[in-house]
Amino acid sequence: MGLLKGNLFFINSKGEEIDVDKLFEKFEDDHERVLVNDEVGTIIYTADLDIFSIDVTFDGRLVPKKVNQIRRSRFGSPIIRIQIGGKIASYSADTIFYIKKRHCHPIGFPKS
Repeated sequence: MGLLKGNLFFINSKGEEIDVDKLFEKFEDDHERVLVNDEVGTIIYTADLDIFSIDVTFDGRLVPKKVNQIRRSRFGSPIIRIQIGGKIASYSADTIFYIKKRHCHPIGFPKS
């Protein structure tokens, strides 16, 4: 899981709530942990930190789920980020695409 939802909070293995802002501040200069830091947002690697999100089931139970990445977007609109090999592409609701010879490419993203 790598998505940060508005009503989501994180806990450590002891069940204590984690302040996400402090987590980002702590690791902002850790190049091994910061997977992406660009104009779209920041993604930090958290798989080895024993961080869990809490999901609520339909019957009201709280279920912890291991979090491998935490993402913070710089935009208010939803962004989809896709990684294929060493390339990362980010798309928002207003991304412009053009169609050429039955292939659809977003404008501004290099073709392979």
